[in-house]
Amino acid sequence: MKLGQAFVLTDVVPEYSAVALASLGPKDPGYNQLEALDETRENLRWAVGAGVRVLQNRGCGDISVQADAEHDAAAEAAELAAWRFEEFRSVEERQPACRLSLHGQAGDEGPGGAWHAGSVLGRAQNWARFLSDMPANKMTPIDLGQAALDTLCPLGVTVEAREREWIEAQNMQAFLTVARGSCEEPIFLECNYRGDKESRPPVVIAAKGVTFDSGGLCLKKRESMVENRGSMAGAAAVLGALRALAELQVPINVCAVIPICENMVSGQCMKVGDVVRALNGLSIQIEDTDMEGRLMLADALVYGQAVHKPELVIDVATFTRGVLQALGGAACGCYTESEALWRDVTAAGARSGDRAWRLPLWDYYRRQITDDPSVDLRNKGSGKATSCLGAAFLKSFVCCSWLHVDTTGVGKLAHGSAPPYLSARRMTGRPARTLVALLQRLAAAP
Repeated sequence: MKLGQAFVLTDVVPEYSAVALASLGPKDPGYNQLEALDETRENLRWAVGAGVRVLQNRGCGDISVQADAEHDAAAEAAELAAWRFEEFRSVEERQPACRLSLHGQAGDEGPGGAWHAGSVLGRAQNWARFLSDMPANKMTPIDLGQAALDTLCPLGVTVEAREREWIEAQNMQAFLTVARGSCEEPIFLECNYRGDKESRPPVVIAAKGVTFDSGGLCLKKRESMVENRGSMAGAAAVLGALRALAELQVPINVCAVIPICENMVSGQCMKVGDVVRALNGLSIQIEDTDMEGRLMLADALVYGQAVHKPELVIDVATFTRGVLQALGGAACGCYTESEALWRDVTAAGARSGDRAWRLPLWDYYRRQITDDPSVDLRNKGSGKATSCLGAAFLKSFVCCSWLHVDTTGVGKLAHGSAPPYLSARRMTGRPARTLVALLQRLAAAP
């Protein structure tokens, strides 16, 4: 039996109607440097995910997981595998929710236990999956802001949803240029989690929140629009990470700044050739209206740094098809000039099973977006390395330690090569758990 496969036995254990046996692969494989992966933890996720899925398909509503170690990884996989998106099915057609537990070790299920921590992480990523999977008419910018208020405020996270008047008062012209093509009102979401009582400078996380991306005048093909209700997957992953940080009470200060709008076609939408000014005064020529995320994040990054004076800036976005073509669904593309930060990102991805891969921030790419003498920046540039050009664009708006995370290949639909604990053809919620693992490492650092 291969890793990720499971089969069911019945009438074996009296107290259970069925037992699923799943392969764990090689014994104690540990950390695989070539794969940049803790294979002991990830193999366990594959096995648990396969087992939960096969039992769930038999109609089992109460599933107990036996794991000798790495209980948090087992809980993550169980929660992720058991999740279903049934929001719009008739109530009588919905499957009952699974009750998940750790077999024989109830003490690890309470607060402070590894199973509990893994369950928190799995449920947080499932919430990000839910937000991303909602159709655009049911998850408008206002709906997304309301979802953040409803879920994060009871956990102690301060959430402020700012409307158009506030955005205009801040002079966020780049963001407003994207938003003006839609009838849906834009929202600027600011979420503050204060877990560090010593008041260290916060980590600012900017995220792209495009609740539907048509491409604007540079219209996408229908096939490309199918999953573009998930163009706010970066925002969803960051909100999911904030939920987990608050539930786990991680001792770190985090501020999320999330511009939310639609990118639509109308008589007022931005046009190819338009020039706008970002919040820091740089002029930007719009060469492609389908590269709207960088316009929104430019203003969010400048605002977040000016107001919160962070020690680190992270931005998360489904940003470019280039990273999808380069990495597929294996990893998100990451950019940073800090070797220490990259080591932390690598370790976080290896632990969570949701890896990152570092791509270059060379001056070669900066020159390709600054080579028009009439403007400071071009939003497309003259090269073909779209992900690298996007990172070079954002670098112009950052003046401290910085990590750019391009999640196009991993943040939307889980396609055919998805691991057993993620549903094919459903949103993934990635990289919510990797963000939490990274922030936990940063919180533990001196």
